[in-house]
Amino acid sequence: MSTSYSNPRHFNAYTGHKGSVAKSLAAKIKGGKNTTSKSISSSSVTVASNTTTPPRNNQPFTLSVLHQKLTQYTRGSDRRQMLRLLKNPKEFPSSHEMKNVFVEDIAMAEREAAYERGVLNGLKFLKVKGGPGEPNKENEPMDSYFLQTLREICGHMCEMDGVSGSTDPMALYGGLLLRLCRSTSEKDALEEITPWLARDELIVLPLKRRHHTFAGKVGETKLAQPIDVELFVEAGDVHAKVTMTHEFGLFRKSDLLSRGVNEHRLSEWSKLLSKEKPLSSNQHKLLHDAAFTNMRPWVFLDVDVIERINFGSGNNVRFLSVTVPDEKNSGYVR
Repeated sequence: MSTSYSNPRHFNAYTGHKGSVAKSLAAKIKGGKNTTSKSISSSSVTVASNTTTPPRNNQPFTLSVLHQKLTQYTRGSDRRQMLRLLKNPKEFPSSHEMKNVFVEDIAMAEREAAYERGVLNGLKFLKVKGGPGEPNKENEPMDSYFLQTLREICGHMCEMDGVSGSTDPMALYGGLLLRLCRSTSEKDALEEITPWLARDELIVLPLKRRHHTFAGKVGETKLAQPIDVELFVEAGDVHAKVTMTHEFGLFRKSDLLSRGVNEHRLSEWSKLLSKEKPLSSNQHKLLHDAAFTNMRPWVFLDVDVIERINFGSGNNVRFLSVTVPDEKNSGYVR
C-alpha cells in the first residue's frame, strides 16, 4: 500500500534506505548553487494572464483581436496563417501565469506519480509499470524507482551541512508529489489555455496518452513525456524546478463531428473544465471515442507547466509555456 498522509501540509519522518543513486545525485547537488536553475524571484519569468496581456506594436493587446483571427483562419481553413499566428508572441503570448497547485488527495498524487517516467537532475528513469488503469496486486507497494530515489535524495538534502534544520524530508517529498500529479497539472493547463484558443469552431483537447487509459488498454497507448525535476540547495534552502509537458491539440469541431465524435460529449467538454474537479468520466469517454482516437489535430501544441519552488521561504512561481512544435505540425497542409 502507498504511504498514508493525514494532511498534505504535514508528513511523517523519512526512514527510507539511502541508495547509491540518491547519494550520487546528492553529491552533485552539495556545494550550493545549481547554475542551470534560477532562484525564485518576482522577476524569474515574464508571463501573461487573461486579464493583463502584453503590448502589441505599442497598442494594447486584447483577446478579441486574437479571437477574431482565430475565427477568420478557421473558417477560411487557413492552417498556414493559423500556425504563424500561434508562433508570433506579439499575437499570442507563449507564457501564461497559473494558479497555485491544489491536490486534495496526496496519496492519489503518489499513485499517479508511480506510473510516470521522470528525469531527476539529468538522471533518467524511463521504466514504468503498466498504467494507472491496472489494478495492483494485494499488498503490493504503489511505488517506482523514480519515487524511491526522489525520497532518498530528499533525505540526503535535508542532512546536508548548511541546510536549514527545520527542513523535513517527507514534507519536501510531499511538496514535490503535489507537482507530480499529472491529472491536476493537465486540468490546470486546459483551464488556462482554453479561454485563449477555444472558440465556437475550435476546441483544445489533450492527445490520448497512457494516463487516460482504462484497465487492460494501456499497451495500446503512448506514454506521456517524462517529468523533469531539478533539485538544488542555495543559501541554506532547498529549491526545485518541476517541468511537466502536456501534448494538446487544437481541433476544428467540424472535423470532429464529421468523423462521428459524439456531439453531446463535445459540447460538454468546455463547460466541465470550469468546475473545480478532475476531468470527469464523460470527458474521458470523449478521449476514448473511437472516432477521436486516431484523429490528428489541426494544430499540435506542446504545453509545459513549469514551477520553481523555494521550500525554505515558501515562495513559488508557476507558469505555462506554449510551443507550436515544427516537427509535429509539418508534413501536411489543410
